[in-house]
Amino acid sequence: MRRLVAVLMAALLALAFSAGPAAAHAKLESMTPADGSSMPAPPTKVVLTFNEPVGSNGTQIQVKSPAGVNVATGNPQVIDNTVTQPVGAMIETGRYQVEARVVSADGHPITIAAAFTITHAGHAPDAPAVDPTAPPPNNSNTVTVVAMCLVMLVVVALAIVIVRRRPAQ
Repeated sequence: MRRLVAVLMAALLALAFSAGPAAAHAKLESMTPADGSSMPAPPTKVVLTFNEPVGSNGTQIQVKSPAGVNVATGNPQVIDNTVTQPVGAMIETGRYQVEARVVSADGHPITIAAAFTITHAGHAPDAPAVDPTAPPPNNSNTVTVVAMCLVMLVVVALAIVIVRRRPAQ
């Protein structure tokens, strides 16, 4: 029984120390345009910057006009800790709402609600250039978590086999 407890404790300690940085949730550090800001010309994109890298799976950003129309165009681009959402024509003056859902490296969703104001109507921005040779985003954090879970299952299975093979006294 002591062996089983020792093996389980070692496995739990290894799991706890190996998942240190991935256990923290990402936090929004800044947004461009800034929350509550007012600007004369409409932006061509909304940029969210986090304190640590975030995943690209499940990332959704809406930029709603004062009339409630989503002016976000295309898919958000995730590079390390920065998420960029291109926006289309912002032809209305007034308050634009930004609603975002981003998944942190540890798999927890982060929701963001912010707003900025446009004081002069704009025109449709030029279409952003898309680099077709850009590599796909790296999802190594998901692979790491799955691998750690599999290792933990193997350790538990080995502990059960050791306990069952032990001769009864």
